[in-house]
Amino acid sequence: MKVRDVGTGETREARSGGIPRGAFAARAGDVAWVFYGGETWRFAKAPSRAARAAEEEHALTAPMPGRILAVHVAEGDRVEKGQVLVVLEAMKMEHAVKSPRAGVVAGLAAEPGKMVGLGDVLLDVA
Repeated sequence: MKVRDVGTGETREARSGGIPRGAFAARAGDVAWVFYGGETWRFAKAPSRAARAAEEEHALTAPMPGRILAVHVAEGDRVEKGQVLVVLEAMKMEHAVKSPRAGVVAGLAAEPGKMVGLGDVLLDVA
């Protein structure tokens, strides 16, 4: 089956052997969506290994899905290694997210009451 490249927000019907197959594709920036047989696929250009490593070096992520109970820092605060930065409630237990190094809080995404998923970025410590 051939799906032609389309412009932002456009859709095209896929054809196989000249017969319409009920599949559609759309692209928005670097993300392409394909709809076929009642299913949807999302394709995005993956960041390079070096870019992922640089981003992950400073990012603190949620160790499990849950709700943020408390945020003990603000953007720009200096923190010490082992300092509790965020408290997450998951599975009826409280989990402290501690700083892995001394640094400065940057890119604070965590806020009390917010639901987070496994691996969601809570904040950066640069």
